[in-house]
Amino acid sequence: MDPQTQPQNNNTPQQPNQPPQNGYPYQQPYGQPQNGYPYQQPYGQPQNGYPYQQQPYGQPQNGYPYQQQPYGQPQNGYPYQQQPYGQPQNGYPYQQQPYFPPAQPPKQGAGRVANFFFSLLPMLSFFAIQIFATFVMIFLMIFIALCRTDGNMQAVMQDYESIVYRSVPTATALSHLLAAIVFAFWYRFSFRKPRPAMRETTQKLKPEPILMALGLGILMSVFSSGTSGIESLLFPQMVEDTYEMMERSGIGTNGLVIFATVCLAPIGEELVFRGLTMKYAEKAFGRFWAANLLQAFLFGVIHMNWVQGVYAFFGGLVLGWVAHRYRSVVFSMLMHFAVNSFSTFGGDYLLGWIPLNFITATLLVVIPAAIAIGLIAWRNDAAEKAAPSGGTLPPQGQC
Repeated sequence: MDPQTQPQNNNTPQQPNQPPQNGYPYQQPYGQPQNGYPYQQPYGQPQNGYPYQQQPYGQPQNGYPYQQQPYGQPQNGYPYQQQPYGQPQNGYPYQQQPYFPPAQPPKQGAGRVANFFFSLLPMLSFFAIQIFATFVMIFLMIFIALCRTDGNMQAVMQDYESIVYRSVPTATALSHLLAAIVFAFWYRFSFRKPRPAMRETTQKLKPEPILMALGLGILMSVFSSGTSGIESLLFPQMVEDTYEMMERSGIGTNGLVIFATVCLAPIGEELVFRGLTMKYAEKAFGRFWAANLLQAFLFGVIHMNWVQGVYAFFGGLVLGWVAHRYRSVVFSMLMHFAVNSFSTFGGDYLLGWIPLNFITATLLVVIPAAIAIGLIAWRNDAAEKAAPSGGTLPPQGQC
């Protein structure tokens, strides 16, 4: 027998193509075995110790054998895609809210102490305006006098006292005009936000509050006459000096002073005391009665004499109630107008025939005061009955 045809390896026949390899009687037709495995993947070489093929989409990343998300690379240590709207913020992987951050809390206004000093500022400003107007008119009158005397300063100074008294009516009118303008702007830009429409203001001018203000004004004028009568009985010299000073200033006699007293003074003084002063005082004290007392006291001080200051204080209390009750300084202006008008044009004619003694003066104080208190009480009672179940009127605008 031919040695080439003898069986080999325990008489096991080999594959006709190739002798056995690596102790395996058969051979993979696709290629040589590798890494101790008798078979081979036809698609590619094993990688990373795994005999099966990797994913065809890409190489493993970040220690994970599966493919990453196709939308983007992982961020912030998360293998999943971020929100498509934006990058994570404030340590949160989800998108922030698109609306604006919460609004800041409103700033606190001035404190109680600051508002108390603010309540004194309008009166001081009123004094400053009066002083400014007086000096302007005095210097103007001196300049006119120098022009008339060809610069003779000695002659002008001899007539200085007369020049001062002649300048008082014009200075009074100028000071009230400036006060009405200045304090109107001050009040409007301090306490009228938002500003009401003109129709809202005119709708409050109804007959009842107008008649109420005018009636209280006439009663307060009679009350002031009775108060002056009692003062003249107790302090005759003081009252006589006060009336002499008022007469020389042109109060009640000079047309310009009458116009300023009747028409301009109610506007400026009400804006100062029932407008600015009382508003600031209410913020300072938190109580209407305390604010009303303060503004009435300052209203008496501004008259610069005891005779007018006493009844001005009591009149200021009623004026403050009217402004507070009707939520408007317009009605206190009407009442102030009625007081000054009746005192200037009707007081002497209607009350001049009454003999001056302690009884009549007391009656002139008590009767109008009682009637005024009755009107106030009646108005409050009617308002509470007409108001909703809460018992108070709804808030109204101020003007």
